[in-house]
Amino acid sequence: MHVLRLRLLTKQSDETEINRRFHAVSHLHNVMTREAVRRLNRLKQDPDYQKAKAGYGSVISTAEENRTDDEKRIMKDAVEAMNDCTEKYGLTKQAFELYLKKCQKTQFRKMISSQQAQKEADRVFSGVEKVLYGSGQKIHFKKFRDFDTISGKSNINGAKFDKAAFSIDWLGLHIRCDISRDIDYIRESISGNDVSYCEIKRMMFNNGWHYYVLVYLSGDAPRRDIRSEGSCMGIDPGMSTIAGFSDTRCVLEELAPRMKEYNRRISDLLRSMDWKKRLLNPEKYNEDGTVNKADKDSWTFSKNYLKLRNRLKTLYRQKTAYVRQSHLELIYKLLEDSIDFIAEDMNWTALAKRSKKTERQMKPTELKQKDGTVRTVYKYKKKRRFGKSVNDRSPGLFMTLLEQKAVMYGGTFNAVDTASFRASQYDHVRDECIKVPLSQNEDRRRASCTEGSVQCIPH
Repeated sequence: MHVLRLRLLTKQSDETEINRRFHAVSHLHNVMTREAVRRLNRLKQDPDYQKAKAGYGSVISTAEENRTDDEKRIMKDAVEAMNDCTEKYGLTKQAFELYLKKCQKTQFRKMISSQQAQKEADRVFSGVEKVLYGSGQKIHFKKFRDFDTISGKSNINGAKFDKAAFSIDWLGLHIRCDISRDIDYIRESISGNDVSYCEIKRMMFNNGWHYYVLVYLSGDAPRRDIRSEGSCMGIDPGMSTIAGFSDTRCVLEELAPRMKEYNRRISDLLRSMDWKKRLLNPEKYNEDGTVNKADKDSWTFSKNYLKLRNRLKTLYRQKTAYVRQSHLELIYKLLEDSIDFIAEDMNWTALAKRSKKTERQMKPTELKQKDGTVRTVYKYKKKRRFGKSVNDRSPGLFMTLLEQKAVMYGGTFNAVDTASFRASQYDHVRDECIKVPLSQNEDRRRASCTEGSVQCIPH
């Protein structure tokens, strides 16, 4: 399956109606969220659920191969009891869909289809699953500006895409699509593929919202004509760089090299917005500059502030699009050399989190006091890891796209265990693993790539 995005040629009346429907979806989402919070609170207060959860927690810490028959029986009974409790309080996908479907029929049946309401219920239920079975703490309400898509489940109920006329029909709305660009690609993508379902998406620009339709088509997307040399390439992914080595080429590239420019523009814009907000809402802040949470009155925003807010959302959209485009350009460079890849299986989510350990440094630090004396202290180690780099460079997205493209062009993508493979420590010249400090890792990779390569991709 692949996705085709087409811009909708909307009039002012069409945009007004679509905006009303996004308001309806946001209302339905928050209604379902409020009901989900109520059901979760009732579940947590149930004594049967508390007893079953305590029994499950007493066994789950034991490794599966070391559990006795009694512990396995306790876990099985606890899981069954917790599932019965979740069904009792309606914390299932089917119960959520049925509840929101009734709300949709009562108020918004002429604006939102039943399948679109069910899809929004599924999104709320995914958050409930994280609270019940994952690391989620609670589910949150969403603001209207955070709703970007209205999804469906089929091309029958909801927004329907007509391949012949290149238009959509959505409960009384008939809007044509813009096909002035890449018409050959669009026709090749649509021909021979059925429309599974489509989504209505809006994206923020400096002059306001632009509306698109995302058409989900069966089959693969049209392919580029790539002549790969056929060798296998090993990939060493980093937080900000990607290193690769094959029989014919060596690669060391920075991921999304223009990311600092986007971050600087976003930082300047946030600073300007904060200054304007503080200027118009002095009563909202304490003397030390923090927000006064006791003041429950609404905020006052100027027209200029609202324009800057739209520009900020536009910058975030441009930043996301740039990262994806930069990754694809680098991936197609790699595919010209090889369609078979070997890479480390990295847990990017864990690398982005802060460390839970509180440790002091072994090396003493001398601090000069105001009176001229010197005091020796042992500072705490920083708990920060690679959250900012993972967020800016998106190495996980790069590896996902690389795997998708390699498989699409008939290649393979093999993920190996990080502890046994140790690609970041391997020296191509000495043919051995050498453990080096993290501060020297980038220099070592660059030197190894330069000395052991046959041909390097220029920057």
